[in-house]
Amino acid sequence: MNKTASSSIKVLHIAPTPFFADRGCHIRIRNEIESLFGRPVTVLLCTYHLGKDIQGIDIRRIPRIPGYKKLDAGYSPFKFPADILLFFLVLKTCWQEKPELLHGHLHEGALIGWAVKVFFFWRRISLIMDMQGSLTGELTSYGTLKAKSLFTRIAGLIESMICRMPDFFFCSSEESRRILLTRFHVDAEKTSLLQDVVPDVFFKDQDKKRLCRELGIPGQKKVILYTGSLLPGKGVHSILEAMKILCAKRDDLFFVLVGYPREEIAELTGKNGLQGNVLLPGQVAYADLPRWLAVGDIALEPKGEDSGEASGKLLHYMAAGLPVVCFDTANNRKFLHDLGFYAPEISAESFAHTIIAAIEDKEAASRGIQGREIIRSTYSMNKVGEGLATAYNQLVYPPSTKV
Repeated sequence: MNKTASSSIKVLHIAPTPFFADRGCHIRIRNEIESLFGRPVTVLLCTYHLGKDIQGIDIRRIPRIPGYKKLDAGYSPFKFPADILLFFLVLKTCWQEKPELLHGHLHEGALIGWAVKVFFFWRRISLIMDMQGSLTGELTSYGTLKAKSLFTRIAGLIESMICRMPDFFFCSSEESRRILLTRFHVDAEKTSLLQDVVPDVFFKDQDKKRLCRELGIPGQKKVILYTGSLLPGKGVHSILEAMKILCAKRDDLFFVLVGYPREEIAELTGKNGLQGNVLLPGQVAYADLPRWLAVGDIALEPKGEDSGEASGKLLHYMAAGLPVVCFDTANNRKFLHDLGFYAPEISAESFAHTIIAAIEDKEAASRGIQGREIIRSTYSMNKVGEGLATAYNQLVYPPSTKV
């Protein structure tokens, strides 16, 4: 008997990354899959051998690669052999499980999905690319490639080729969608904005004083919080420079930088005599993140440019009711509107002055509360799950074939 649009759809997600490692890209993948729980969609996930298993998600992993232990973002020489093994794992899983859809995360996931789709050409499997930003933008921001170099141009050509392969695109931000439409000339009807989601637990109020005691944070100081990767491509240098400026003038500030890798940041704060003004808890489990957000007075988003990536941290900051200090980029404006505290120039000095302005603004807490209500009404698990399921149905059961 032929399947109908009411039948369960089987989708194979391809994650070319050490899932799950408590960072932005992985949080997006996890939340997307969990938003489909209870819907007529069966999800499989193929990924690297590294990472934590998540209850309720059917995860298939490549064989172990000796020496590959890197969980944080950025370049690794092991990624190429890992992606080769991932291709064969996806190929094997497609043969055994016969999914109707391939959902490739990031550019490598889309490329692997396309190769597998071509191999099983008679099945007419549809391919979705989940785009979180520009490939060349990410490689240059992490310092893997130099801007305007020959290798960057080659990477741009590869990115252009990959963006011709999928049948449909989910974009994590308006900027990533704009990149597809203007730079790679993708048909707008093949794209959909699928923004990050915030689980309900992040909206709950918590006892800040108690948490400060438990986490070793001075309760009498203003807590300035950052969560995310501690890599240069995330703008962390702006925080460090702002810390030097602010801690030389004030003794009522305490910085909490939640993320990894923390070794270089710890060394830099030590060299500048800032170790008494900062806490570096390192990698924190996603389930524990609400506790850390609850201790903040001000949250920081230090990215200075729009790479096309959405900022999942902004959504979580806002869900926790935190006022946000950031640079005046299109992506930040899209989420925060007039609720953000925007540094007028992309410089550490401007960032530092804006942090002080936010701390001293009597309406800062009110801005945070307004931001929480925006996120609560717009970025629910149910809304994202509905968007995914609808797109899956339209690809598997086009209007002309529905019965």
